[in-house]
Order: sequence, then C-alpha cells, then structure tokens
Amino acid sequence: MKRQLLLSLSLSMLASTAFALPAADQATPQVKQDHSVFSQTVAADGSERTPQGQTLAEGGNDRLKEKGLITQDGSDRTPQGQSLAADGSDRTPQGQTLAADGSDRTPQGQTLAADGSDRTPQGQTLAADGSDRTPQGQTLAADGSDRTPQGQTLAADGSDRTPQGQTLAEGGGDRVIERNSTLS
Repeated sequence: MKRQLLLSLSLSMLASTAFALPAADQATPQVKQDHSVFSQTVAADGSERTPQGQTLAEGGNDRLKEKGLITQDGSDRTPQGQSLAADGSDRTPQGQTLAADGSDRTPQGQTLAADGSDRTPQGQTLAADGSDRTPQGQTLAADGSDRTPQGQTLAADGSDRTPQGQTLAEGGGDRVIERNSTLS
C-alpha cells in the first residue's frame, strides 16, 4: 500500500513539472489591496501572440504569398492575363456563342416545335382527342357500345343478364314464390 502511494505521488509530481512553463515565462502574482494581479500583461488586440518582431495587418493581407495584393472582386484569382465576363461568356467553347433560349442545343439543322409535334412518328399527326390511337379502321362510341359482344345490345337496366326466358320482379318477389314452392 505504501509502495503504491509513493509511486502515485512521485508520478503526479513528475506530471506537474513536465508541463510547467519555464520560470521566465511564468506569471508571478502580486498582492494588491483588493485583489491579486499578474505581472504579465495581455494586449487587447492579441499582439503578444504574434511571432517576435512581427506585426499583423488588420485585413490579414500580410498572410499573402510574396506580399501580393487581393482585389475586392477576386480578379487576382483569374489566370494570368485573362479577364472574366460577368455573364460567364468566357466559359463557352472557343468561338461559340450560346443562345439565351437554348436553341444552340438542338441537333444540328433541326428545329423544335413549341407544341412537341416534331416528336411524333415521322409523317404522322396526332389527333387532340386520341382518335389516332384506336385500332386501324375502327371508331369508338362515346358510350362504350362498341365494347359489347358482336351483334348484341345491352339493356340499360341489365335485363339482358337474366336467365333466358325469365323475368325478374323488381323487389325480388319471384324468388320468394320460387322458394315457397320448393319447400312445400
């Protein structure tokens, strides 16, 4: 137990001295009437943190390589001898111009119709109501009567769905009579 206590005490002493400042750099407290004050002073602008003998410019332009100047619009960042157009026209491929509406992006020699009619299959036109989509030579009735089995017509009330030769009473009374006759 004594051995562990001595070892931990010696290690803590070593740790405290290993990270200590040299005596010349340490602040020494001086006692005044109300409170203690350190003899080391700190400049309000942080100039004591600059490398010895150097000063820092307020805008930071002392950090530039070879004391170059920085312009406010960034023109010093352009490749040497070049200028940048405000609208980016210097970024277009050499010798080309770009149309504002993008017409220079269409395939060479083609034009695009505003309504998309140039996208229809070659030589065809599309009807606005879709009648060009019906099977060839057929027409579609608006009420769907062309969908009935060939040669048949459908009654609006569904009476053509009853078993052949039978009629159904509206309230289902024919089912009651049929059930009573089979039970008796």
